[in-house]
Amino acid sequence: MRKPTKKFLNEATEYLIPVIKRAGKIVLDRWDKIEIATQKDKRDVATKADIEVENFLRKKIFSKWPSHGFWGEEEVRTNESSPYQWLIDPIDGTKNYVKLAPFFQVHIALVFNNEPVLGLIYQPVSKQLFSAVKNGKTYLNGRIIKSDSAVSIDRAIVDVDLRGLIERSAGEKKWIEDKLCKIAERSFRLRVSGGSFSIYLVTGAVDAYIGLSGNQKPQDLAARIIIMQEAGFKIERFKTFFSEEVLLVSQGKVFSELKKIILK
Repeated sequence: MRKPTKKFLNEATEYLIPVIKRAGKIVLDRWDKIEIATQKDKRDVATKADIEVENFLRKKIFSKWPSHGFWGEEEVRTNESSPYQWLIDPIDGTKNYVKLAPFFQVHIALVFNNEPVLGLIYQPVSKQLFSAVKNGKTYLNGRIIKSDSAVSIDRAIVDVDLRGLIERSAGEKKWIEDKLCKIAERSFRLRVSGGSFSIYLVTGAVDAYIGLSGNQKPQDLAARIIIMQEAGFKIERFKTFFSEEVLLVSQGKVFSELKKIILK
């Protein structure tokens, strides 16, 4: 199957804009009466809204591209062998959603041969729609948005996604604590948002994003990565001594300084 053309990606985006907005409306409509569908672990749950939105998006995507793959967070993966895979996170930030904190989004991404080529993220509370396609531009509500941040690390706000230390080994804890202290010492602000704030890197609300949570799901990352990439950010992954992957997204001097801290 040939790789997606720019025309295809742009047409797919246009088709999906009203679809993701409708998905966001479903999420908001269910917010007044949240029902838990499954308890995944101590704190991680899936709501009936997660499942409803994922099934809605599955239906809309398959009505347009029946041979493509579909990989959501809640239901069975479909057409796994296709080079085209739609990665869906129906409610990214379900813990926030359940606890009535307005920090959640709907994610849709298209991956071709394991590379993100299209991404949409919709924040239904603020009605902000982020979108991008490969070799295109990043848009916020239809307006081109591109970062040209050139701040030094002492002026940078750094956002970290950290899953905590309680279940980590002593070596892991020491490594993470050391890195966080060094970043806090060098940067203007260090924030730990659990990833829910990371998309605002493209608006300049933060200057760098570091994923230290480990085993991040591709459904969580694919849309963010293409949107950040097309907005002009550099993206790299590094392996720590304990084989956990660290994701760094930033640009210019901040990227270089943070990379040194992580790898030293």
